[in-house]
Amino acid sequence: MNHLGKTEVFLNRFALRPLNPEELRPWRLEVVLDPPPGREEVYPLLAQVARRAGGVTVRMGDGLASWSPPEVLVLEGTLARMGQTYAYRLYPKGRKPLDPKDPGERSALSSLARRLLQERLRRLEGVWVEGLAVYRREHARGPGWRVLGGAVLDLWVSDSGAFLLEVDPAYRILCEMSLEAWLAQGHPLPKRVRNAYDRRTWELLRLGEEDPKELPLPGGLSLLDYHASKGRLQGREGGRVAWVADPKDPRKPIPHLTGLLVPVLTLEDLHEEEGSLALSLPWEERRRRTREIASWIGRRLGLGTPEAVRAQAYRLSIPKLMGRRAVSKPADALRVGLYRAQETALALLRLDGAQGWPEFLRRALLQAFGASGASLRLHTLHAHPSQGLAFREALRKAKEKGVQAVLVLTPPMAWEDRNRLKALLLREGLPSQILNVPLREEERHRWENALLGLLAKAGLQVVALSGAYPAELAVGFDAGGRESFRFGGAACAVGGDGGHLLWTLPEAQAGERIPQEVVWDLLEETLWAFRRKAGRLPSRVLLLRDGRVPQDEFALALEALAREGIAYDLVSVRKSGGGRVYPVQGRLADGLYVPLEDRTFLLLTVHRDFRGTPRPLKLVHEAGDTPLEALAHQIFHLTRLYPASGFAFPRLPAPLHLADRLVKEVGRLGIRHLKEVDREKLFFV
Repeated sequence: MNHLGKTEVFLNRFALRPLNPEELRPWRLEVVLDPPPGREEVYPLLAQVARRAGGVTVRMGDGLASWSPPEVLVLEGTLARMGQTYAYRLYPKGRKPLDPKDPGERSALSSLARRLLQERLRRLEGVWVEGLAVYRREHARGPGWRVLGGAVLDLWVSDSGAFLLEVDPAYRILCEMSLEAWLAQGHPLPKRVRNAYDRRTWELLRLGEEDPKELPLPGGLSLLDYHASKGRLQGREGGRVAWVADPKDPRKPIPHLTGLLVPVLTLEDLHEEEGSLALSLPWEERRRRTREIASWIGRRLGLGTPEAVRAQAYRLSIPKLMGRRAVSKPADALRVGLYRAQETALALLRLDGAQGWPEFLRRALLQAFGASGASLRLHTLHAHPSQGLAFREALRKAKEKGVQAVLVLTPPMAWEDRNRLKALLLREGLPSQILNVPLREEERHRWENALLGLLAKAGLQVVALSGAYPAELAVGFDAGGRESFRFGGAACAVGGDGGHLLWTLPEAQAGERIPQEVVWDLLEETLWAFRRKAGRLPSRVLLLRDGRVPQDEFALALEALAREGIAYDLVSVRKSGGGRVYPVQGRLADGLYVPLEDRTFLLLTVHRDFRGTPRPLKLVHEAGDTPLEALAHQIFHLTRLYPASGFAFPRLPAPLHLADRLVKEVGRLGIRHLKEVDREKLFFV
């Protein structure tokens, strides 16, 4: 038993009416695509076909399911994906009974419930609807904008065959003027805009100098004539040229008109009004609004009277962190010694015109290494990035002297300049920690976090866990990057204590789904890393995937682990979808484990009372036989291993948090700079 005690919590979900007999027997539709798609394209294409077919229709296995009769659906048509055009044809195959107690069949019913919610929300009048969010009351108003209050919703099916509704109160800021009018008031360019004639959103790149009457489009019409031909200029001024891009492909600029665009506003855009908006809700008020909105949805959508769901929760044991000796947080290791340290050389690069190491930084580093029983050599780089090849030569000489990482003291830099400098240093195998000046000794939190990042980038292990855990190797997988070009990457904690943190070289890919072969390649590299450290393969591996696990993404890896006789658990870790938890009595705290249905559980890893209503992670045990509580225990403890945050812990377990940071940094810097970087140097923290 890994828990200290149990309690009861309210969830922000509500039980509604049972499904009726027809809803338990949706129509099944066979799908034929021409040309036949590749393996990686099948499921995304089926989802597209479901949307094109219309009605309450979703993908189910290798076909579709629908609560709408076939005669109202679009049974044939064409669609495009990744530059390829496909023709589709749907063949009704009668009704298929689905059992809510079967996890796979219940998943299909839940997808239908979610689509039903979308369709019914779209029919409501007098409200603003976006996807699964509905906003119905005005909260605040200003010149050209207003704030609406409402909620983000979700609807799915329980194992008893009833609808379950999730409600999370939220706000939406709406701009009531065109981009042209917004800019005329003196506001800066917003980051995003939407069409005035529909709700498609764009990234706003820049304003153009071109004349919209003269700017030609494919097909021969000018930009202004094109929109006039669509009837979009009736009652509107066209305005100037604005260059926008699809968020999924921001490298492809598209011309638009400022008179036909509306700013998508954030609190940052309304910073002068932020104090009066008061958008943060105390948990008691949030729960009251949650109940009120649930009752309104139940009535308006005909789903019955909502009943608040309570759940049993368990408080997990607190992790025991070790530096040279026991610590409560990573920053303590700077005083009592690091978990694992060796002879190290660090270099300082000053871009602020000053000379030498600040005394308080030098003293803190020497104290940390003295307490760790390891020697430290401090160097200074007497060169400047603007010197080109001379600077590269200075870096090469520093590397020859054994320098493992570089601390950069600099005035604030533009992100492009920061990334360029980091990439330049990485090319020589030198991770860098950038710290802005001016810097005062009293700003301990800021510079201690920077020193911890510097030590992790030099390959030192700041802290480790003390305790027994099911898995000897924990590996986090994530896909991310920039624009339409993404990377699949992995990071791992080797050993039950997480005593070695490592990363693997990311692989480029087209989307969020990591190809099966890449998953296995990444995992195989972590297995070899474990073998180098321990002299054998691990007995059990914990695989953590950020977000939902695409179907069959891990199939090849799990088959290979089974052949090697390595036990495994695959867990989907979702930052959203966990909803909110409210105490029935008393207060909540870190390490709250809430088991739900279907090998699913909520895990509150980090909670501070002053930060509002707790948002737990939602975790789904996709494969493996470790009990849920033991998994929750190890995953919660892994959140304490992130080395570069000295005073606060991240929500995610360290291997997954590291994988997330890894793919984002590679998306910014590129992959070609990494060939000289040791896998234990966490250059991306």
